[in-house]
Amino acid sequence: MGTLVVGAECYDLVATVGKGTFGEVAQGRRRSTGEVVAIKILKKKRYHGRVVKKELKLLQALRGVDTEESHIVRFLESFADGACTYLVFELLEQNLRDFQKKNNFLPLPVRHIRTITVQLLAALLKLKELSTIHADLKPENIMLVDHARYPFHVKLVDFGSACTLTEACHIKQPYIQTRFYRAPEILLGLPFCEKVDVWSLGCVMAELHLGWPLYPGINEYDQVRYICSTLGLPRGELLCMVKPVERRRYVFSSLDQITPSAALEHPFISLQQVKSNG
Repeated sequence: MGTLVVGAECYDLVATVGKGTFGEVAQGRRRSTGEVVAIKILKKKRYHGRVVKKELKLLQALRGVDTEESHIVRFLESFADGACTYLVFELLEQNLRDFQKKNNFLPLPVRHIRTITVQLLAALLKLKELSTIHADLKPENIMLVDHARYPFHVKLVDFGSACTLTEACHIKQPYIQTRFYRAPEILLGLPFCEKVDVWSLGCVMAELHLGWPLYPGINEYDQVRYICSTLGLPRGELLCMVKPVERRRYVFSSLDQITPSAALEHPFISLQQVKSNG
């Protein structure tokens, strides 16, 4: 595929492992060490410079994080040329969507879903400590590290849509999160916080258990319809009677979503229910 030269360092590009709207991800090999890495290639003509700077700022903050304990992908370095910006990460095996596809989307046993969930909650807890919202948690952004050696050991990747809590307060009409995993706050244009990631995680958990997306809306209206069919919606006159600040409390019960730290204490995760029944 070619070679990238960064000062005295060279990366040999081996294969393309993924493509997206703003560029692609390639497998590369660092000549000096032989280390195999993943290189996210962002095309400058499509990827706004301010967005790249924001992602880089977050990735730099994550460099001080224990990536094994927090289950967040390890960021190695970045560089740029006239056409692209390159982000170098540790190479992980495959994402959960590809894993599901290879297994014909068969439902996962609950014990494996629990294992994955605990790790992702650890990632969200670390992001909350950094006042950061991932904003695009979905199977494609959950990577299996090395399934043969470490079954269902996962890491969270792709911080291209991430934002800080401060930035979230100033976003008037947010358009974040992939539709199937989009929280009600985002669908309705309401104020939001890091709990939107917990909603997405819940949707992923359900999908792993069912073998298909929990809310497979074909558009935003259809997405809201799916959610209403399971969570319900209060009568319109009640919504009109309350003040806007209070109104959001009645729209969906999901707006009072559980926090990552509280979720780690949930009986499903702590096995408290299993122990009490034993």
